[in-house]
Amino acid sequence: MRRNQGIYLLFWISVGLTLITIGANRVFASGLVDYRVLYQYVLEGWQSTAAGDWKCVARILLTRIFQTAAVEALCRSRFHRVAVPMLLVWAGCVAGLSLVLMTWYRGVFGLIVFLVSVFPHQLFYGTAWGILLFKCLSGYETRRHRFWGAVIALLLFGILLEIHVNARLLSLLY
Repeated sequence: MRRNQGIYLLFWISVGLTLITIGANRVFASGLVDYRVLYQYVLEGWQSTAAGDWKCVARILLTRIFQTAAVEALCRSRFHRVAVPMLLVWAGCVAGLSLVLMTWYRGVFGLIVFLVSVFPHQLFYGTAWGILLFKCLSGYETRRHRFWGAVIALLLFGILLEIHVNARLLSLLY
C-alpha cells in the first residue's frame, strides 16, 4: 500500500514537472517571457538572504508556514482526493520552472545551480509535507503531539538550512 502511495505522489509531481518544462521552454524560446529578468529576481532574493536581510528571513518563514498550512487544509478538506493531485502537480511545476530557468540562464552549469538551490532544505520540507500527505492518503490515526512535533521540527530545520547553509552554498556559485 505504501509503495503505491509513493508512486502516486511521484506520478503527479512528474506530471507537473513535465508540463511546466515543456511550457516554460516554449515561452522562453518564443521570447514572450525574458528568462534573464526572472533569473535576476531569483538571484536578488538569494543575495538578500545571504546578506541576512530580516525581510527575506521573515518571507521564508511565513512562506513555509503558509505552505504547510495549505497542505494540511487541503488534506482535511472534503475534496482532498482532487486537491492532493493538484497540489502535487503544482509542486512539480515549481520545481520544473526553477530547473528550466536555471538551465536557460546558466546552461549545463544551471543543473548544478538548481541542485544547490534545492539542497539541503527541500529534503526537510519535502519530508514534512510528505508526512502530511501520507497521513491524509492513508487515513492513519496519529498521536497529535508527536505527529505535529515531527512536522514542526522538520520545517524549522529546513528553514534554518535554507537561511544559513543554502545561502552560503549559493553565494559560492555567484
